[in-house]
Amino acid sequence: MQNKRIILVGPTCGGKTFLREKFEKRGFECDVSYTSREPREGEINGVHYHFISKKAFKEAITTGEFYEWVEYNGNYYGTGMEEWNELPLFIMETDGIKHIKPEDRETCFVIYVNTPEHVRVRRMRVERKWEYGEIQKRLATDKAKFENFKDYDMMVTNEDF
Repeated sequence: MQNKRIILVGPTCGGKTFLREKFEKRGFECDVSYTSREPREGEINGVHYHFISKKAFKEAITTGEFYEWVEYNGNYYGTGMEEWNELPLFIMETDGIKHIKPEDRETCFVIYVNTPEHVRVRRMRVERKWEYGEIQKRLATDKAKFENFKDYDMMVTNEDF
């Protein structure tokens, strides 16, 4: 039997990490994605992401170390092949979901975390301390990514995430 997987997807500051932590408290082990971006304040390598250089990320792409990978806002993000084969819980970008093989998609349950924009804007301002320009850039990017996004099994809309 193939592995069954839960995949969380949603816009910036939508509550994906919050939900991941809820699943983890129930015994689900979550993938730690790889990224070429710099860590944010408080992020720990190997806990929040595996932070690697762009050069190392590109090398890992060429050697087939990722199941899926995307470029987002000038940085790379990806799911390791080993993690994909062994773990049940993932956070992905919409573009990453597009890379899931059809035979694997049959065993995935994709949850679209659709948190209202005003909640996300407050989190970007307060929790991430982003300036107006960065917030507007992220909102525009998310709007484009999610405008026609339909490859999910359940949508959850909740201001408490």
